[in-house]
Amino acid sequence: MHRSRFIAFVLALLAILAVFPAPAHAAAAAGGGVIEGTLTTADGSTPVAGARLQVKAYSGTPGYLLPQAVTDESGHYRLEPLPAGRYRIGFYFPETGDELWAPHKTRESAATWYTVTDGGTTVVNDSLFPTGDLDVTFENADGPIAAFCADASGDYFLRSGCTTTGTLNLTGLRSGTYVVLVWAEGETAVSPAWATITTGALTAVTVTQR
Repeated sequence: MHRSRFIAFVLALLAILAVFPAPAHAAAAAGGGVIEGTLTTADGSTPVAGARLQVKAYSGTPGYLLPQAVTDESGHYRLEPLPAGRYRIGFYFPETGDELWAPHKTRESAATWYTVTDGGTTVVNDSLFPTGDLDVTFENADGPIAAFCADASGDYFLRSGCTTTGTLNLTGLRSGTYVVLVWAEGETAVSPAWATITTGALTAVTVTQR
């Protein structure tokens, strides 16, 4: 008798659970789509690891509510689940503060909107901008100065460093025009210099004290 009542109770409970819909969070997890892709160097030959993904939703959903990802050793990333909609995808490089927005844009406002559908996968691959290098030297009225620091700043781009050898090599600058500022202990009234970076080339510039 007791066994029959227990079986009847279990069957009734299962029937009730079947009537009610799944919780909202479970339904959300079952929906949505994926954006994935690979980031490589400018020539496409080498994967880029450690780039932090930035996701901008057309709907205005805050980024902290969307999936997060970092490119792995193969340059690959995967963002899921993303609610169906339109998104811009960017790559942020913590070591330099540089940004790249797909496809191959310096600003988020110029990036493409990529569409995500429920159950679908959208592939967004990209590559780094071509770059050049810069050698900076510094001199005053007495001649070259061995120890100094400098930065080269361009459009949404900055490289900086210090040297004790008389030449500071700054690498990985996108092509374009940069203003070069130098500072050193005991040196004042230093004039800025301008340098034009060409892809795949080494540019040299000398900064002088006024």
